[in-house]
Amino acid sequence: MQIIYPIVFFLISLKWGKWNNLKQYYPTMLFMVIGNLLYGFLFKDYPMWRFEHTFEQELLPTRMSIEFLKSFTSFPILTFLFLSHYPEDQNRIKKVLYIVMWAFLFVLIEKISKWLGMISYHHGWNIWWSLFFDIVMFSILAIHYKRPIIAWILSGIMFLFLWHVFDIHFELLE
Repeated sequence: MQIIYPIVFFLISLKWGKWNNLKQYYPTMLFMVIGNLLYGFLFKDYPMWRFEHTFEQELLPTRMSIEFLKSFTSFPILTFLFLSHYPEDQNRIKKVLYIVMWAFLFVLIEKISKWLGMISYHHGWNIWWSLFFDIVMFSILAIHYKRPIIAWILSGIMFLFLWHVFDIHFELLE
């Protein structure tokens, strides 16, 4: 099942993605890839959530291979789709509703993934933390699209916030 999502997301992007704008979305897509890879590295021994093996264990033999698959397929494609229809006008309500809609879409995908055994929660993480995280993540992606430096700073603050709330000790990085 871990392989099915990227294929479905790619097919959706062929229909609804604004491919002529790919070049301007590309830096934010890379930002998303880096963020997920950093999570995988920094939290590998103390994950909040973890993508689990499903039936394709022969194709994706390790958790790291699942992380790479998600990092280099699903997440950049979904970032591309998110930016393809992000409201460009100054209407903040439209932008907030768009971000919330995407956060709920991610939570729905996560609920399905949890039901299928594709994701597990650890160390106090739950679907409500995922919703909060997704709202922040999509907000930061929207900011990165126009103001990358601010997005990096906000990402660092979010990282430190989660590190503090979940009482993660720096010794875990050794």
